[in-house]
Amino acid sequence: MNQQIIVKPSKLFGFKKLAIFGVVSGVVLGACSYSPTRVLTAISSMRGVAIIKDIQYGTDPRQGLDIYQPAPDDISKPQNHLVGGLPVVVFIYGGSWQSGDKEGYGFVGRSLAQAGYVTVVMDYRLAPKNIYPDFVNDSVSAISWVYQNIAQYGGNPNEIFVMGHSAGAFNAVAAVDDERFWKNSHVPNSAIKGVIGLAGPYSYDFREFDSKVAFPTNTKPEEIMPDGHVRVGAPPHYLLTAEKDTLVGIKNFLKMKRGLERANVPLETGVVPKVNHITMIVAMATPMEWMGNTRQMVLDYMASKL
Repeated sequence: MNQQIIVKPSKLFGFKKLAIFGVVSGVVLGACSYSPTRVLTAISSMRGVAIIKDIQYGTDPRQGLDIYQPAPDDISKPQNHLVGGLPVVVFIYGGSWQSGDKEGYGFVGRSLAQAGYVTVVMDYRLAPKNIYPDFVNDSVSAISWVYQNIAQYGGNPNEIFVMGHSAGAFNAVAAVDDERFWKNSHVPNSAIKGVIGLAGPYSYDFREFDSKVAFPTNTKPEEIMPDGHVRVGAPPHYLLTAEKDTLVGIKNFLKMKRGLERANVPLETGVVPKVNHITMIVAMATPMEWMGNTRQMVLDYMASKL
């Protein structure tokens, strides 16, 4: 059964400041037994947000999503989008295709809902149980579900942004750009206002990394990596890199940029100052904006496309 929750505004007391310190230490050092992203979500309830949880877009337990709406009593929405519903963001988290859950990334849903976007945070099937292309197919299925159903949750199905971080950025770009997958979405190209990739591994030899468990054996990177499979007519893209990223090499961005340019896809790029691969997404949380400009850069881009 779907659950609807109203998260009420709260103040940042001393214990929350301690929690923030713990979150930053945990995500940067990776040395904590709790889920730092879940703690980050817990301290991100700064304004009213309506949450509808555990909606299935497929039959597998991992094929679920949560919807974050600007609460009726605390809404900041573009006035020119009142009639057709609010613009929508589908967010896909990272984790080397092996870890993560939608509950841990509720801070992204709340952050974007506070800015007036109906935000969908999706789960997808993980490796090693499920390997490529399962997680890309799940991304396509979730986007298709959103297009068909989001109107009843206050969203505009013709104003959808697809956004991902790290492995989630790979999923987002592959789902929308690769005709092998997108042809199954039955979503008109015009409905996707932008694809936003945050520090995605768009072009690398997975065989040399632990993430090889997420890909079929006896396959070559060029058969899979999204930089080599960009369809002509794909929607506009916004690729962001983190200034201090030492995890995902800059060549991923450069090769993806070239792939989009070859297909004449509208493209904007940016570098988020001060952040690394992890703090880039942490800075999407409203209490953590001091860490970097990720949130504002994303919001500015989306506003320019509406």
